[in-house]
Amino acid sequence: MWPLYAAGFTTAFGAHSIAANLGGFTSGGASSFLVLGGLLALYDGAEVLLKPVFGALADRIGTRPLLLGGLVGFAAASALLSSPTMGGCCGWRAWGRVRRPPRSPRPPPRWWPG
Repeated sequence: MWPLYAAGFTTAFGAHSIAANLGGFTSGGASSFLVLGGLLALYDGAEVLLKPVFGALADRIGTRPLLLGGLVGFAAASALLSSPTMGGCCGWRAWGRVRRPPRSPRPPPRWWPG
């Protein structure tokens, strides 16, 4: 059962880390919420369309080899995309960029503590 848990965690972690960091790596026209939403919808649409394909493949070769092969492939692709030679686009570089939010130009109300 552990390969199933590992596959679920790895794919969910990968998809959410890409979605969370996607805005930091866009510039120009791709920085709008509409474009980012479209890219995430494209990812979800591809997932929906490819589920029957991989379901048929699982029926043909078995679920365990397909699950383990997909897990190894996803881990290899994630390692490649997070390597320093590829720019570390999936999170390693983003860990060092945590900043404080900008200060509000308005003063806080009088009842606000601090």
